[in-house]
Amino acid sequence: MENQKNRIFIADVRSLSKPHRLAAALRAVSTERQKKARRLKTPAAKALSVGAEILLQKAVAQSYGIDGPLVLEAGASGKPWLVDYPQICFNLSHSGDYVVCGLGSRPVGVDIQKMAQPKLRLAKRFFAPSEADWLLTLPQEEQQQGFYDLWALKEAYMKYTGKGFALPLHTFAIDCHREAAITAATASISEGDRISVVIKNYPELEGYVIWAVTDTGAFQECLEWITL
Repeated sequence: MENQKNRIFIADVRSLSKPHRLAAALRAVSTERQKKARRLKTPAAKALSVGAEILLQKAVAQSYGIDGPLVLEAGASGKPWLVDYPQICFNLSHSGDYVVCGLGSRPVGVDIQKMAQPKLRLAKRFFAPSEADWLLTLPQEEQQQGFYDLWALKEAYMKYTGKGFALPLHTFAIDCHREAAITAATASISEGDRISVVIKNYPELEGYVIWAVTDTGAFQECLEWITL
């Protein structure tokens, strides 16, 4: 397992918003996920919630041959882990019509964001000053991509650390090159000390950005699609 590359799985959840599919999906996930989904107001939101856990089940089955329900517990910082398979690291994210799952033998963070008009005032409020300054150096037509690249990469890093939003967005900075998109395979993160991490961008889904972060090793080159 140690030699495996981290893999990023993705699924379209729109079919799960149909009443009969949603009812079946709810029966297939943990009690905690059922409770969480039932608190959500719309079928689309419920589909994203249950779809994330079903994607995890299918990804674990495909990668490790482990079938059946998975027992999840939240760690001290709130990041969930697999009780019966603590050696398997994973992370989940969802946005728009899609859920993604990062899976491997090393800590991993993944984030997907559906792009809309960038709100640069949010960058000034939530990003580190150097990141907000970098965004303003980009040509206007590239600022949407730059904003969402930064947002997704920062959230992926926060999830990789296991701290989530206990690590505020403005307290660490991704070292961005002036007037250039974020494309490197490694990133330098300033969080007190300078930290080097492995990053991966998956640009193949139009209208979305997907970034993944880990500490060592590599990621599979392409997204792996799974039908829910």
